[in-house]
Amino acid sequence: MSSTTEAIAYQSARRAPRRRAEHVMRQGVAVGLIGAAVAMLLFLLVDVAEGVPLRTPAMLGNALFYGLSGGLSGEAGGAGEAAVTTRVVLGYTAVHVAGFVLFGLAVSGLFALAEREKRVLALIFMLGCCLAAAFVMMVYGLSQWVRDAMTPWVFLAGHVLAGAAVVIALFYFHRRLLREFPTSAE
Repeated sequence: MSSTTEAIAYQSARRAPRRRAEHVMRQGVAVGLIGAAVAMLLFLLVDVAEGVPLRTPAMLGNALFYGLSGGLSGEAGGAGEAAVTTRVVLGYTAVHVAGFVLFGLAVSGLFALAEREKRVLALIFMLGCCLAAAFVMMVYGLSQWVRDAMTPWVFLAGHVLAGAAVVIALFYFHRRLLREFPTSAE
C-alpha cells in the first residue's frame, strides 16, 4: 500500500515542475499577445484616422526588411511614404508579435521566480527601468532613421500603452506580488 502512495507522490513531484513551466509558457504567450495587440491597435487607429490603414506596419516593415533606400520611396504615394503590401505588413506583424511574445515569456519567467523569491521583484523593477530608458533611446534612434515618415510619439505611445498592459496583465496573474512589492528590497 505504501509503495503505491509513494509512487503517486513521486509522479506528482515529477510533474509539478513541468506544470509550472507550462503555466509560465502559457502566461508569457498571453502577456506577449496582449502587449502586441495593444500597440498594433493604436497603430491601426492612428493610421485609419489619417486615411492610410496599415501605414505604420508597412513603413516599419519596409524599413526593417529593405532599409531606408528600398522601404521609404517617393513612388509609394508621396515623399517618405511606405508601400503597403500584404507581404511586408504580415512580415512586420510576425516580427512584432514574436518580439512581444519573447518579451512576455522572459518577464513571465521572472515573475514566476519572484513568486518564490521576493527579492527578485526589486530586480525586476530595476530591470524594467533600464529597459524603459533603452526603449526611449531606441524610439529616438528609430525616429531619426525614418525621419518625417513616422511620428515617433505614436510609436512611443503605442509601446508605452503596450508596456502598461503587460504590467497590468502580469500583476493580474501575480496579484500577491503587488502587495509584497513595498517590502521586496529588504
